[in-house]
Amino acid sequence: MTQSLREQLLQAGLVSEEQVRQAEAPAPRKSGKGRRGKGPRRAPRKGQAPGGGARTAPRKEAAPASGTTDRALKARLRELVSAHRENSEQADRPYHFQVGKTIKHVYVTPPQQQALAEGRLCIAFLDGRRHLLPTQVGREMLRLDPKRTVLFPAEEAGE
Repeated sequence: MTQSLREQLLQAGLVSEEQVRQAEAPAPRKSGKGRRGKGPRRAPRKGQAPGGGARTAPRKEAAPASGTTDRALKARLRELVSAHRENSEQADRPYHFQVGKTIKHVYVTPPQQQALAEGRLCIAFLDGRRHLLPTQVGREMLRLDPKRTVLFPAEEAGE
């Protein structure tokens, strides 16, 4: 009574017997093993033996100043934010602002919204969070780390 789709297509003349056989044949499998490219292999990395095994080479002392200063800077910024952060748990009003091409928001209280509009507060990003800070603290963060994202909404609105 009910015909399969294959039989219906054959009967209507939309496909041929050969097309049906090709569709029913299992597709050739690609093996995930082996090299993908056919080009020459890369030369061994510096510090490795030509056979592929690692050899021990005398290590140069890495400049600890860069890692240490980054950690110290991040710790100083965290300290600064924790001492002056004005975010409120009771904040229920979203304050929308633009960072690059995206619109973000932070929840504020009505007095905080007024302070943002007047330029007494700024929005700083640290550890994936948005912090409401006094503008002097935001400028201090930028002085310590110029790559840091700190927004001054009142100044952006005035431009």
